[in-house]
Amino acid sequence: MIVPMKKVSLVLLESRKTRALTQLRKAGVVHLEKAGRSSEALESVKDKIALVERALLALPQGKDTKKSKDSGRRAEDALKLAADINGFAEERRVKREEAEKLTREIARLAPWGDFNPDTVRFLASRGVFIRLYELGKKEARAFSFSGIQYAVSEAKGKKAVLAIARREEDFPQGFETAALPAKGLSELEALLSVRKKEVEELSAKIASYAPSKDALAAEKAQLGGAEEFEQAAADLAPAEEKLAYLTGFVPNTLLDTLKKTASEEGWALLVQEPSPDDLVPTLLKNPKPVRLILPVMNFLGLVPGYRERDISFFFILFFSIFVAMIVGDAGYAALFFGAALFFGLKTRKKLGYMPDAFILFLVMGLCTFIWGALTGNYFGIDSVGGRKISEIEPFSRVIVPWLQEQKNVQFFCFILATVHLCIARLWNFGRDLFRPPRIKAFVHIGYLCLLLGLFTVVLNMLIDKVQFPVPDWAVIAIGVGYVFVLLLSQQEGNFLKGIVMGFAQFIPTTLGCISVFADIISYVRLFAVGLAGLAIAQSFNGMAQSVMDMGPVGLAPGILIIILGHTLNMGMAILSVVVHGVRLNVLEFSNHLGLEWSGFTYDPFREKEEASRA
Repeated sequence: MIVPMKKVSLVLLESRKTRALTQLRKAGVVHLEKAGRSSEALESVKDKIALVERALLALPQGKDTKKSKDSGRRAEDALKLAADINGFAEERRVKREEAEKLTREIARLAPWGDFNPDTVRFLASRGVFIRLYELGKKEARAFSFSGIQYAVSEAKGKKAVLAIARREEDFPQGFETAALPAKGLSELEALLSVRKKEVEELSAKIASYAPSKDALAAEKAQLGGAEEFEQAAADLAPAEEKLAYLTGFVPNTLLDTLKKTASEEGWALLVQEPSPDDLVPTLLKNPKPVRLILPVMNFLGLVPGYRERDISFFFILFFSIFVAMIVGDAGYAALFFGAALFFGLKTRKKLGYMPDAFILFLVMGLCTFIWGALTGNYFGIDSVGGRKISEIEPFSRVIVPWLQEQKNVQFFCFILATVHLCIARLWNFGRDLFRPPRIKAFVHIGYLCLLLGLFTVVLNMLIDKVQFPVPDWAVIAIGVGYVFVLLLSQQEGNFLKGIVMGFAQFIPTTLGCISVFADIISYVRLFAVGLAGLAIAQSFNGMAQSVMDMGPVGLAPGILIIILGHTLNMGMAILSVVVHGVRLNVLEFSNHLGLEWSGFTYDPFREKEEASRA
């Protein structure tokens, strides 16, 4: 359920805005509208955050378990600590750039070997000129020189040539010469060694600050709260002389908390219904079983708009089925369930509660195990001791023979599709029936007719033409549904004008009706992905069995193939859940519902410690 919001406006004394913001943050219920204004204090906090962030990025990644002797001092002076780290990091960057330049210069000079550039300059002052050329094959053939030349080296189709002449005009024209270096090759290599050592020493210095990473992270979090506070202070708009005001949104259920704080502080409070133009945050509040889908939605950044509908119940319901069918293996499910239970209990011991994400994994694991048991799929094992899984107790007791036929699983996918999409259209009909113009609600009845009629066409085309002939009622339903959609989809109050506009949208409407057919077919991915996972598991089992049949020497490699193969298959199954299981809810179902996921999360102005617990 999307919690109803109220738009609130607070008027307060400009001279007491710091206290007002402090009390407002303690109340922790108002999602402030941000105006994006700036101030010196805000920019100062942002600079400090940037300083700490750069320091954290400079520190070695990974958890350092060593304790620093002066970690207490560093925790108290985190900004100075960050400045020290950044200083060393900047110095290291400069040294690294110098080392990279030296490396490139050494590579450039390597074809001519080690020599002293000062000697070349001295000879030039005495009338002996030396030039270096790096010539390709064609250039080498065309190179004509009356003076002395030496082919110093040749590699990768390039020839390093040293040319000596008594006059500069004697050198051939049209050939590019290599620049004379500032130092010799041996000097450059020695300097590079020094730079590399300096980089290592600076890296070691920076790494010595790793135990203070937690202190820097804590400082960053504290500065984040300060930034939010200063942003709110900057956004306070002047109302009249000595007054200021701010606006925001409060859930209906928390409005009394704000009223009490406003009364105690002497603020003027105006409470209104949000206007259609207001960007209202979304707060979802559902029973715990439905709330389990929130980790998935948060991971994908899915937030319904405030004026949209919350599909959490149908999301978790159908997502459970989709996950079960995509993974489809009771053995994998047992591993997922066991891992989720182990880490969930471990986390519960640490936090005092089990996060919803672990509970969701437990539910998904249980659903997948049930489907895998019904279809008789355990790690892709087809038979044991020459007997099929479906013939072995106790597996045979729970296997459903009907699900052993591929076409029956496909049939179930299309049933699932029709039910899922019909729910969206019925929901739309129930909502639009009470909105003017009510006649437009019947466009969803048209889509319902299309869904039911096209369902039979899908069965006929993709499963069995003989077993599933297209009945007459289905043809009528498709025709009636198309007419409803064509005539009613553009209704805005004037019936005849709506019909004309409907015909004007003939091509988009027709394509939309055809897409219903594609949407139903789309659910066959549940069968296809599940079948692919089974085939991959069986392939790895077959490979492992072939290796093990070689005798004792093949036992270890065979076990390794099984472990790596099934691990890879489980990883692909998880990826398929994200790609396909989520898609059917977020795209197909949401498109039929008209849900655009255009919202943003309710995030009240509050203490950071409170926010981290919420």
